[in-house]
Amino acid sequence: MADDLCAKYGDLAYDSGLKQQSKAFERRLAERDALDQHFTKLWLDFAVTGMGRRQVLDTRTRLLVLTGQYTMSKSHAMLEETIQAAINAGVEAREVLEVILQCAIYGGQVAVDPAIRIFYRFAKENGLLEALRASQLPMDGIAGRRNYGEERKKWHPDDLADPRCEPLLKRHGWLAVGTGLRLRPKHHLNTLGWQDALDPEWAGLWVRYIYGGMYTRGIIDDRTRLLCMVGNCVAVNEAVQGRAHMKGAMRAGAKPREVLEVILQSAVNFGQPGMLHSLKIFV
Repeated sequence: MADDLCAKYGDLAYDSGLKQQSKAFERRLAERDALDQHFTKLWLDFAVTGMGRRQVLDTRTRLLVLTGQYTMSKSHAMLEETIQAAINAGVEAREVLEVILQCAIYGGQVAVDPAIRIFYRFAKENGLLEALRASQLPMDGIAGRRNYGEERKKWHPDDLADPRCEPLLKRHGWLAVGTGLRLRPKHHLNTLGWQDALDPEWAGLWVRYIYGGMYTRGIIDDRTRLLCMVGNCVAVNEAVQGRAHMKGAMRAGAKPREVLEVILQSAVNFGQPGMLHSLKIFV
């Protein structure tokens, strides 16, 4: 059967599919071929030999983006395949896990809990748990390595001059507020400010969890993390935050072409409407 399908659709399509989708490709190809060969050829030309062979994103980034998207969309079978593909491609297990954990911010525990179970099972079966334990951050993350004076130099002058800045720093701590000032200049004080006005306790919990905690972990670089966030937003059709993360990714060093590629690649797995909506935002 495999040889027949390889001969029918060509070596390029078959070999590319195996490389991109591992063992699941043979099943997908056989099922599609049995049902509709014309659709199968269109799918191969677009998704496998077309989009799947583009080189705009490096393999590590592409697989980490997919890991986040499948976590957010609760596509558990494809998530498991992508975890395997990432490890096979030499991506660090800790980085794959980090992308899953970062999805807790936008996807919540409903998205992350099953993804953690999938990753844990994979790590246990493949003897990765000991290395993961050894590579954990300390309980306080990287807080002990941060320097207030050095980080303050990176904050935008407009934020420093804002009368809300010092009170919010004092109330919620520079470790949390300062990260927001670095990542989202001339925006973070607005977001934190109105939440603080509504419920200061909530605002403190929110900013310490996300900006003081999750966004400072440093396990993956900000460029990669934010490209993953762009992909996550496309996967769940979240336009408002998607726009912010497109800008953030480019501030963190991503090329505009890389941000665009994350959006375009999303059409393969998450359809045209969400991709086109994000594309309009990007342009």
